[in-house]
Amino acid sequence: MFFQRALWFLLLSIIGCFSGLSSAQTLTLPVEDYPPYITVDESSNSISGMDIRVTQAAFAAVGIQVSFETAPWQAILQGIESGEFAGTVSCARRPERAPYMLFSNEVSTSSRVLISRPSFATDHIESIYDLNTSRVISVEQWDMEQQLTELNIEHSTVQGISEGLESIMTGQSDVFFVSRYPVLHQAKKEGLQKSIKVSSLVAEPLVPLHVCLSKNYPQARELVQAFNQGLQIIKRNGTFQAIRNEYL
Repeated sequence: MFFQRALWFLLLSIIGCFSGLSSAQTLTLPVEDYPPYITVDESSNSISGMDIRVTQAAFAAVGIQVSFETAPWQAILQGIESGEFAGTVSCARRPERAPYMLFSNEVSTSSRVLISRPSFATDHIESIYDLNTSRVISVEQWDMEQQLTELNIEHSTVQGISEGLESIMTGQSDVFFVSRYPVLHQAKKEGLQKSIKVSSLVAEPLVPLHVCLSKNYPQARELVQAFNQGLQIIKRNGTFQAIRNEYL
């Protein structure tokens, strides 16, 4: 009873603090297909997924409506930097993004893996530094590709997961450095589960994912604060875990 009353007073105080935000227009965030975090169904013109639903629920908890639209990842980053876009979802914190992005509290995590043909030996690859002797590919501008660039590890880029899988299957590349869940989802969709090998990097930690908002967008700091408060609410009332249980 005490917990319910405390939660209710917390909710009232939060809504009061951010009432100016909730009366504004619906916040629109551009996203790119990144299952299970973000799932774009072009046939039904719908956008869902684990991080999408958590973001909607957290903002709704503080009285803010949010909608989503699709855009290419590079266009999203450029739009956030210029302030044209408010922000995005399932976004990793990186040093080069800090000058123009604000990061929410952690929404989910992503693990990085190597995708190869089953015949390609990966036993010797324990860390990202061991990739120097392989033909490596990664999705352009994704967190994994920027990590390779930072460490001066030679690699080629592709525009999406499907293109990366094709490069592996045709033998153009040895390993595809990519996020686990999105690549496994795409491999299943293309019927390639038994045609690829998934290798983990022991030294690679989980990567936190956030709601990222543009520092050049009006009331961006207030929106991040509101989201974090809403996230706290849905974690306390069980909504957050209930959503995650449907996907993981």
